[in-house]
Amino acid sequence: MPSITRRRALHGAAALLTGFAGCAGESSSSSSHPPEATGNVAFDPESYSLRNPRLEPVVWTGERPTPVEDEERERARPWGHHLFVADADDADAVSIGDVDGAAGAREFLDATDYDAATVYVERVAIRQCFTQELCHVRWSETEIDTSYARYYRDADVACETETRDVLVTLIRIPGAFDPSDVNSYGSSRGSGTCERRNERLRRRTNATEGSGESR
Repeated sequence: MPSITRRRALHGAAALLTGFAGCAGESSSSSSHPPEATGNVAFDPESYSLRNPRLEPVVWTGERPTPVEDEERERARPWGHHLFVADADDADAVSIGDVDGAAGAREFLDATDYDAATVYVERVAIRQCFTQELCHVRWSETEIDTSYARYYRDADVACETETRDVLVTLIRIPGAFDPSDVNSYGSSRGSGTCERRNERLRRRTNATEGSGESR
């Protein structure tokens, strides 16, 4: 059974959820990027995304956050917001806004086997003409790191080049762990395909392992 500590982890992160009310500045990579030693990796993990063109809450716990009125002030906030859903009690405490795909996101949470997996929820701002694909997630007891491939949306999608949307990604990590121990977060995104980004990580991992074996 999931521990009480894991269930409490979501409530400790509730303050971060209020950041889902708006946008943060888009970046090709975040600060506090975890080191290469992050222990576990899942390539092309199961995930579900929600997109909102309005500065309104998308995912939250507790009382519904107040929508942000000053877009420029909200864009100036530090990049990225995140939380964990570690068991069924956590999932029941999550509220999802009235956005396209909300029902699917609820199904994604409810269908997760929390004895074997943990859902990591990550929110970023993304320019309206772009989208992104989750390539891999790395994690250890104290660190978590995500990687995305970013590319233009289909030509028939109406968009404004300088406008940002809120993009929330629910990631099913294939491991049950205590999120309260995680204190380092990182994420990167760039052009190219997930195949290329994943292959680069595989090569770095193999090179590191080979170097260790030769010592």
